[in-house]
Amino acid sequence: MVWYISLALLVSYLGGVYLHLYVLLPELLLKNRYVLYTITVSLLIFLMILISLGADYGVTRYYDQEPTHYSYFYKDRIPAMEIAGNFFLYALLIAGTSITILLRRWMQFSKRKNELEKESLKTELESLKDQINPEFLFNMLDEAGEQTPNDPERASMVLMKLSKLLRYQLYDGKREKVLLISEISFIENFLDLAKVRYTGLNFTVTKEGKLSRKLVPPLLFIPFAIYYVKLLPSVSSPMDIHFTFRAGEKELFFSCICFAPGITDKDPENGRELEDIRHRLSLLFKESYTLDTVDEGAICRTNLYIKL
Repeated sequence: MVWYISLALLVSYLGGVYLHLYVLLPELLLKNRYVLYTITVSLLIFLMILISLGADYGVTRYYDQEPTHYSYFYKDRIPAMEIAGNFFLYALLIAGTSITILLRRWMQFSKRKNELEKESLKTELESLKDQINPEFLFNMLDEAGEQTPNDPERASMVLMKLSKLLRYQLYDGKREKVLLISEISFIENFLDLAKVRYTGLNFTVTKEGKLSRKLVPPLLFIPFAIYYVKLLPSVSSPMDIHFTFRAGEKELFFSCICFAPGITDKDPENGRELEDIRHRLSLLFKESYTLDTVDEGAICRTNLYIKL
């Protein structure tokens, strides 16, 4: 008789755990049906307690003896308190068996989230490459073709810088990290080509600290250069841009000051581009960066601080 009762208790406990792990947990808790989950689990625990009470009563009647100290029906025990204590005990046991499932689901979710972030970041990098659009490249090729008969040296310079620009995009742009000095050279080549097209454009680049030892994600700063060049209303409009790169031990400071007195109305699309830049920085550096932009009409300032 005792063996049958013990087997019934074991089956009830294992059945309750199985029902919780493979039915209630995935179908209710993991689908955010919290109220129904709480009610159902409570009912399951009460059912397990009733089975335990029935088993205790059956053993006591089978041996026809007074309840022992371990029985629910011991004379010095309060049944309601015993039921409440066992309720929390069963709840802890069920929660303990759920930890492995929940931990595995959390790890899978975190892994999937990281994969999606990496995929999103990769997509945005590809999008950044497309920002230097074919129209700009074709304009540079046309410029080189027009100048070949009259100024072959200038045409050669345009083609050389254009090839460096494309080479960096195609090869270095696919890497996870590149040298900061290479990123700066890429920006300088881009602005040199832009000067061929936009005759009023002037720029300077200031470098401070040990830039050659720093690694950064590729195409990190080029969106700022593209953003400011796009502000020019015509090919002859004046614009002065000053870039500053300052590297510390574990941080990097970048600033850009743009002065363009000919700018009056700004395309709202450019504002959205700044939001895209901020979003990409958030994916790359989480909370380890600050980006401040100030637009004062003819003068625009951008300050970017990155903790490496």
